[in-house]
Amino acid sequence: MIGGTMINRREGWELRLSAEIRDWDGRAFVWGSADCLGFCRATARAMTGTDPIPDLPAYASEYEAARGLVGLGYRSIAELIDAHLPRVPVALARRGDWVMGDAAGALPGAMGVVTGRHAVHLAERGPVRRPVLDAEAAWRIG
Repeated sequence: MIGGTMINRREGWELRLSAEIRDWDGRAFVWGSADCLGFCRATARAMTGTDPIPDLPAYASEYEAARGLVGLGYRSIAELIDAHLPRVPVALARRGDWVMGDAAGALPGAMGVVTGRHAVHLAERGPVRRPVLDAEAAWRIG
């Protein structure tokens, strides 16, 4: 649900999700253009045709990202996502949902996309996999 509007996964979302994740393979982490939240938003657009967080201001550094969150009235990425997506228990996260948790090579609290028992997180040298059940929080996409 986005601002009271329900988003749904489109037919064939599984193939689009897999293709989107493959497209990110090998991409290095760059704030504002190839970061963990951008990766998650891209997979959500691929699955649903909708960006669940469309009003995020542009940023090019960790400082600018934090300043943008505060400017929108949020204290954290988790708080921003909570305002846009329903949170679910980590154990109930399904393929395509978002999770937050530490991942090797990624920043603490990195966002990732569930692919099954693992989630893909965007790290400095590209995507890394981490067990979903190690995540701290999860949100439903469609």
